[in-house]
Amino acid sequence: MNSISEGQVNLITTGTRFEGRVSFDQTSRIQGVIHGEIHAEEGSTLILAETSVVEGKILADTLYIEGFVKAEIEATTRVVISRTGRVIGKIRTPSLKVEFGAFFEGQCDMNSQT
Repeated sequence: MNSISEGQVNLITTGTRFEGRVSFDQTSRIQGVIHGEIHAEEGSTLILAETSVVEGKILADTLYIEGFVKAEIEATTRVVISRTGRVIGKIRTPSLKVEFGAFFEGQCDMNSQT
């Protein structure tokens, strides 16, 4: 990832629980729990930290998963599931990277157009 200053990052911290729809237009890091929909604008990066739990639907440009996700995921650029990431659901993206040790149960559609 590129160098990012703290003022450019949206943050939902550990201990925070959110239900509903949340939208981001920059780099965003989620450490808490979200039940609902996440919409990250084109050109943005969404990072789901190791402590994150997301259930629902995720629309993103670039998505890094280090935590637990049970969702329908659509990413226009790419999805990376780290070694600590656990994903249950459907992923639709042109590029998917699953690191050694990661868990993915579901379906993946890697057509060039999302």
